[in-house]
Amino acid sequence: MADHLHLGEQDPKELAFLYDLYIAPTWRERFDELVDAEVALPAEGMVLDAGCGTGGYAVETAAKLAGRLAVVGVDPSPERLALARAKAETQKVKGVEFVQGMLAALGLKADGYDLVIGDASMLPTGELGAALRELARVARPGATVALKLTTRGSFDEFFSIYWEALHDLGLEEFTPQLEGLITERLTATQAQESAAAAGLRHVRSVTRKERFDFEDAAAFLASPLIATSFLGGWLDILPDAATARRVRDALVEVIDRERYGMEFDISIKATLVVGQK
Repeated sequence: MADHLHLGEQDPKELAFLYDLYIAPTWRERFDELVDAEVALPAEGMVLDAGCGTGGYAVETAAKLAGRLAVVGVDPSPERLALARAKAETQKVKGVEFVQGMLAALGLKADGYDLVIGDASMLPTGELGAALRELARVARPGATVALKLTTRGSFDEFFSIYWEALHDLGLEEFTPQLEGLITERLTATQAQESAAAAGLRHVRSVTRKERFDFEDAAAFLASPLIATSFLGGWLDILPDAATARRVRDALVEVIDRERYGMEFDISIKATLVVGQK
C-alpha cells in the first residue's frame, strides 16, 4: 500500500480547514448547485443534510426559510462539525443543528425528514447501497431523497495519464488494477437502480460534466482536493512506497510533457439521483 502518500493522515483540524477553504468551494458547491436546480425545498418541516461537511449548505438553507424549516447536518468529522457550528453562530442562523454520524449509519429516527440530501461524492462505491437505504429509512413517506455522487467517466483524463506513466515505467502488470479504478464507479443508470433497490420510487438522475483546472502537474498533485481526497486511493493499487514515488514522478513528467505549457484539466460526472420514499 502506498500509505506514505496518504495526506489524510494530517491533523484532523488542518484537514477540516483545508476542506472548508478549498474543497467546499471547488467541489462541494458544484453538487449543491445541482441540488438547488433539481430539488424543491419543502414549504416547512425538517431537512437533513447528510455528509454536510463544514455546514455551508445547511446554514444557507436554514437561513433561506427561517422559521419554516429546521435543518439537521450530519458529518463523521467532529472537526468539520465544529466549523459548521461556528458558521451558524457567527451568522446568527437559528433552526440548524449539527450531529456526528456516518452516511450509512446516521443514528437518527426513522421517518423523520421532509427532504433528505446525502453527499456521497467522495464515498467508495461499495458503500452507496447502504447509504441509500439509510437515507430512505430516515425520510418521511412521500419525502424526496437526493444523493450526490460521481459516476462513470469521472477523472478519465487522469486515468489515461496514469496508464501512460505505468507504460513508461514498464509497470503494465498494474493496468488491470487501474482498469478497476476506472470502472468501479456506477453509471447513472446503475445509481438509479440502486436507489430503486433501496425502496425509492419515481427515481431519476441528472448529470453535469464539471471541469477542474490546474496550472501544472505539481499544482494538480498538491491541490487539497486531489491530495487529501483521491491521490492516496489511486496510488494504493501499487505494491509499495518506492513504486508509488516512481509513478508519482512519472505522472508529473507525462502531464507536463503533454500539456504544452497550457493548464492541466480534469473532469468529473457530477450526478444527482432523486427519488421519493
